Amino acid sequence: MQYELIKSNRKTIAISFDRDGNLIVKAPIWVSNRKIAEFVSKKQEWIDATAKRLENARIEKETLRVKLENGDRIPYLGRELVLSVVREERSRGRLKCLNDRILMWVPYTADYEYKRELLEKWYRRQAAEILHKKAYEFASLLQVGFEGVYIKDQKSRWGSCSGRGNLNFNFRILMAPEEVCDYVVMHELCHLVHMNHSKEFWELLATVCPRYKTCKKWLIENGETLYFI
Repeated sequence: MQYELIKSNRKTIAISFDRDGNLIVKAPIWVSNRKIAEFVSKKQEWIDATAKRLENARIEKETLRVKLENGDRIPYLGRELVLSVVREERSRGRLKCLNDRILMWVPYTADYEYKRELLEKWYRRQAAEILHKKAYEFASLLQVGFEGVYIKDQKSRWGSCSGRGNLNFNFRILMAPEEVCDYVVMHELCHLVHMNHSKEFWELLATVCPRYKTCKKWLIENGETLYFI
């Protein structure tokens, strides 16, 4: 059985699947590869059942994928923007948000992938501007400083904070309610004080984001829906 093995200073062996359906095995450094293989073999039934469930979920997600046609609703910080696609004689696409609508001008030959890339670029531009502002605002509340804000499309996390003070955010959090987006920003800023998830970390987060548990639960239950494009 193929799997990616990650060894660290953890205490136990853990098995999981990443967003692409690849099997990941995390194990303590001191455990031999033979013991790890034996552990994985004993979990074969769970692995097969989970792989099947994930594949069914992938198929269902594909059928529910937004087709990026007129009338589709695009989530943006708790709002639903109605998409209007205008096909015309042009060499490059253009996208503009106007009130509660997203206007997308594309060439006649534009397919789904063309429109998806155009929409993703717009989300990334918005994320770069909005998340910078939010980071500075919340950093002031926490009395911390950071080096920079970087926008990514992380497959397994919504944000991260490096030891150098750089903040990384998944552009897809702009598809979540604004309260949830704010939670992710404040979560990472709190790591500038506590680079862990200790009791002290959660207590600090609660001072600036009292509803963090609700926001965290929302991401657990709805995070997959943010990968609709």
